[in-house]
Amino acid sequence: MLAGMLLGLLSMIAGIGLLALAGWFISAAALAGLTAGSALAFNFFYPSIGVRIFAIGRTLARYAERIVSHDATFRILESLRVWFYTRLEPRVPAVLSGYRSGDVLNRIVADIDALDNFYLRVLSPTTVAVITALLLALFLWWFDPLVSLTAFGCLLLAGFGVPALAYAAGADSGRQMAQHAADLRVHIVDTVTGLSELLVFGGRRHAIEPPMRASHRLIKAQRRMSRIRAGTSAAGVLISGLAMLGVLFLGVRLVDRAQLQGVNLALILLAVLSAFESVAPLATAYQYLEMTRTSARRLLEITAAPPAVGYPQTPAARPPHFGITFENVHFQYAGRAVPVLQGIDLHIRPGEKVAVLGVTGSGKSTLVQLLTRFYDPTSGSIRIGAADIRAFSEPQLRSWISVMPQDVHLFNASIRENLQLAAPGASEADLGRALATAQLSTFVENLPDGPDTWIGASGRLLSGGQARRLAAARLVLHDGPVWLLDEPTEGLDTLTARRLTAALLARAGAKTVLWITHRLDGLQRMDRIVLMEGGRIVEQGSHAELLAHRTRYAALYAGRNLWRQMPEMPPHR
Repeated sequence: MLAGMLLGLLSMIAGIGLLALAGWFISAAALAGLTAGSALAFNFFYPSIGVRIFAIGRTLARYAERIVSHDATFRILESLRVWFYTRLEPRVPAVLSGYRSGDVLNRIVADIDALDNFYLRVLSPTTVAVITALLLALFLWWFDPLVSLTAFGCLLLAGFGVPALAYAAGADSGRQMAQHAADLRVHIVDTVTGLSELLVFGGRRHAIEPPMRASHRLIKAQRRMSRIRAGTSAAGVLISGLAMLGVLFLGVRLVDRAQLQGVNLALILLAVLSAFESVAPLATAYQYLEMTRTSARRLLEITAAPPAVGYPQTPAARPPHFGITFENVHFQYAGRAVPVLQGIDLHIRPGEKVAVLGVTGSGKSTLVQLLTRFYDPTSGSIRIGAADIRAFSEPQLRSWISVMPQDVHLFNASIRENLQLAAPGASEADLGRALATAQLSTFVENLPDGPDTWIGASGRLLSGGQARRLAAARLVLHDGPVWLLDEPTEGLDTLTARRLTAALLARAGAKTVLWITHRLDGLQRMDRIVLMEGGRIVEQGSHAELLAHRTRYAALYAGRNLWRQMPEMPPHR
């Protein structure tokens, strides 16, 4: 950044020197040409060399300044994106759940891009303008203090007075532009993402209204900013003209009194004129400064929010076993009046396979969120082995727990790359075994490029069931000692669901398994079944134990069998 400012200053000095010396050279040559003697005596070599040096120096300095300044700016933006992302990770999903995905995308791309305005258009040009004005004042003082003060005062007025007015006038519109631009991008992302549904339900007209309103508001703010920019540009030109008139008036008087040579008056006038080039861009830069500050505030709004969990600097020792204990666990999401979990007491022995059954909203998936430490319990504790999970570092916890989430995300890449997310060093044999466990071997083998087949954004080229089985293969590849599966058979037909359940449990072996589901198929394979209702455990036991008594599970299981035994209904006419 300092190198860019220095090169910008050298470019400005060379530009002033070029115009001032050229003006003096032309004036001096014209004066020397009045007589043959003065023409012969006039040394035009040194001034012409000076003009060439200033011209070449200005070109080289400007070129180097552009390279260095933009390189510095891109490096700053790169580091800002890394900084923002590293602070984003600990806030997922607790903090980001309150933001739309398009809004987060806008902040990490457009808002960070807007910050380049500060260095390129505010900080560096302001520094160059201040030093240029001071150097010019010192240079002109050598000719006449009053001329120096006049030029310096006009430069201050054009370089700092007008930008201050531009900032005040453009602050409100700048804030609106940043917000309206963000709203427009969010609406566009939502509209494009849901385009298929809009076409199916004929909702195009309704969906296009929000982005159109945001676009009109943005254009309205841009028009106001354009008027302000026109006014401040005119004010800058007016002040530079007044400065020229003032310096010309004072200079003519000095020439008339023989206190200043006539050729030096041209030098002074053109030096003052070219110096205004250093302050000309400041008004527009400060006019948009509030827009830059708004973008910065939007970034800090997310990064300043405290993360939901924290990890210790010194990790605990590896537990002797991987049994899991929930002890009097209560949990309530922020902003919700009703607790999700209320007094959960559950002990899962090492290597035990436990299914948690319940209707939607009973708190099943929250157990996974707490075990993976996306959230911490409101009260109570969760232990792996004998240690509280808050004693483990994040790398430890992530390496020990393999998760198949309810909402599967597949990246815009190949099947192989999506699988290697869980195990970057997985061999071809490892991938094959994982796909076989997930009942995907035949499907992948019949693809045009096998595991290297591209599956599209969010895995759109796969069906919902294939996407879930790919997530199951990813879990198998990760192969931690604890497996958490949230609705692993959702979206699968009964036969495939049974095969997948059997294959996963066989592959799990001695691993501790927590199986979240609302389906009754395959639960007889579990060591224990836990039934949840309203955030509480209402009963638990093995499949045989629960069926042997008049339990809620037995009623649910009997109802399922009764439904299967119902005769097929005649077709509706």
